[in-house]
Amino acid sequence: MKTRKIETSRVPNPADKQTVKDFFYAMPMIARGSPIMTEMTWVLLGRQELARHEKILPDYCYHIFDVFQKTYFKGFPLLEETVLVTNPEGLPAAKTIEAAKKVVRLEWKNLGRLFGMAARCVRFAELESAEDLNEAGLDDLTPGKTQELFTVICGRKWVEENSAVMAAESVEKAFSRLLNQYLAGWIAAFQAMQPQLNDLAYQWSPAAMLDFNAGLTEGLASFLTVDGQLAGESGRSGIYGFLLLAWPEIKVMLAATPNKTLRDLHEWMQPFMRVGITAYIEIETLRDVCAPPPSGIGLSLRPLTPRPSSASA
Repeated sequence: MKTRKIETSRVPNPADKQTVKDFFYAMPMIARGSPIMTEMTWVLLGRQELARHEKILPDYCYHIFDVFQKTYFKGFPLLEETVLVTNPEGLPAAKTIEAAKKVVRLEWKNLGRLFGMAARCVRFAELESAEDLNEAGLDDLTPGKTQELFTVICGRKWVEENSAVMAAESVEKAFSRLLNQYLAGWIAAFQAMQPQLNDLAYQWSPAAMLDFNAGLTEGLASFLTVDGQLAGESGRSGIYGFLLLAWPEIKVMLAATPNKTLRDLHEWMQPFMRVGITAYIEIETLRDVCAPPPSGIGLSLRPLTPRPSSASA
């Protein structure tokens, strides 16, 4: 019986580039990322109402979120470690600071960390993102390449509706504006909370002011560095990010009949690795990545079949 020949070259070819293009054209990055952001926020906030929560992503994605919680978001405190209502019945009647202290316990350092992380992200979106993109060399893209880039990010419909705007401004400015629009709700909430939290800490106690500002300083550096890079990188961060983006395709693989194997996944990933969307990894490394937690992310495809002997190969 002949074994299927698996492509082993690491040099990209035109078919690889078309495969990657089709991947993002079928579902742009914003559509892929929306459920990721929703579910990752749920995990970071402590998996509230776990029994009632309907998971919209494959299980392996939540194991990746657990890893991110220990790396990128290690400074992000759980909600129950930040705000604890000790007397829910008395909360509606607590109209003063002294009354609030009797029914709510606030961990001011954790509140400061949250506020610091938010402040750093808002600054990056508003003041740094365009400059970073300019340094990445996006300012010399042709109109055709610019259209492809925004189709990959936003989809064909968005590009058609915003073609005039795209033609009138640089790529980096258009992308920065898009990022700010995407984060508009978060930015507005942050701007509204900023004076309120400062004032509340001021009225709460001198210790609250000290703890809040100490946490603020920690939060400013715990997620994004001063250079705008993600803090807490791990050696597997790149492959985790790709496997998250590819959740719709992997979800189909997980439900396929007959069951797909890790070898099928590795072969499917080849074009993306050759083009540089994700780093090239050998199949043995992919097996380690997909192993059950805690060593892996629990991407439970059918195990690899034994390697063919040299005689049968």
